Amino acid sequence: MQITSHDAVVMFARYCQARLGKAASRKVRATAKALEQRGDHEGHVVWNQVADEIDKGLKPVSKPAARSFPRKRSVVN
Repeated sequence: MQITSHDAVVMFARYCQARLGKAASRKVRATAKALEQRGDHEGHVVWNQVADEIDKGLKPVSKPAARSFPRKRSVVN
């Protein structure tokens, strides 16, 4: 299974949103701007794509149901 560049952008957008919360888009765009000022055009484009995905409003990832393990019962003699 290969991960496309778009898949990578979406995964990183999810990470940034989870890590940075409501400030994610603003901080990611600030990073993009800093990269552009340093002359890293490709980095600027990719970070803006990440911010665009955040702004689109990512759908929440469904989490698997928590497994319930039976409790160990203490043995009383």
